Amino acid sequence: MRQERVFCYNPSLMTKITITRWPADAGQITINKVRARLEQEGLRPYRFDMVPGDVYGDHTHPEAETRWVVSGRMRVSVGSEELILEPGDRLDLAANVVHSADVAGDEVVVALCASRE
Repeated sequence: MRQERVFCYNPSLMTKITITRWPADAGQITINKVRARLEQEGLRPYRFDMVPGDVYGDHTHPEAETRWVVSGRMRVSVGSEELILEPGDRLDLAANVVHSADVAGDEVVVALCASRE
């Protein structure tokens, strides 16, 4: 089982992106569990689905963003770094960071998203 940990592939990106793994002791990941955790942080999560073939080219968000993958695999690129988010992976992305995203594989991605102002 995967352990909860925070890591970043490139330390110079640490202020831009953080990935947190679903805690092993939290049981199976479900959309309701993820929603509850984000709401406990004072966020208003919304469901975001991506189907195979969906591609979001380079873009930014004016607020810090959170993406928590519930099912499927999402590829996120920040600069020259490519990250594959799997079920249970949470991505926290700072405001105004240029990034892109697409589906990694042939399964629909279901994620909960929220913004920090």
